Amino acid sequence: MEVGLRALALIIDLPICFFSILLVLSGTGWIVEKSGSLALLFVPFWFALLIAWPFLYFGLTTGLWGKTPGKIICRLEVVYAGNRPGILRALGRETLKLLAIGTGIGALLCAFQIAYQGTTWYDHICGTVVQFRPYVRQTDTQKNFRQYMKEQEKLASGD
Repeated sequence: MEVGLRALALIIDLPICFFSILLVLSGTGWIVEKSGSLALLFVPFWFALLIAWPFLYFGLTTGLWGKTPGKIICRLEVVYAGNRPGILRALGRETLKLLAIGTGIGALLCAFQIAYQGTTWYDHICGTVVQFRPYVRQTDTQKNFRQYMKEQEKLASGD
């Protein structure tokens, strides 16, 4: 289930990222139009922004809120020690993720790891965990029981 949700969240996020960069570039296009002959000075800025935008989009949203719009829809959240991962940790995680998914073999490896290990190598390096957050609110007793069961699973597996 988690592989499908994480893939769906990424499929939702990619068009949002693409169209948001178009909005940003069109906004800077207005500045270039008004600048006349200085327009060539904006070309390196546009190129750098085009390269950096996916990393900023995924890194900042994950760092600030622990989720991207796609993860919100799929009810997933990235956590580090029970809290949001923070901007630097999220930028590192999302950079590694985009590099892994950018290669076909990396995407297959990530899907295999999620299915059989429950996490990916970039989550392991950054110390983050992607959790499914159901809409149903749990009582304190339910939360304590689930935490207890997770601890028992860890003890049984020997980690």
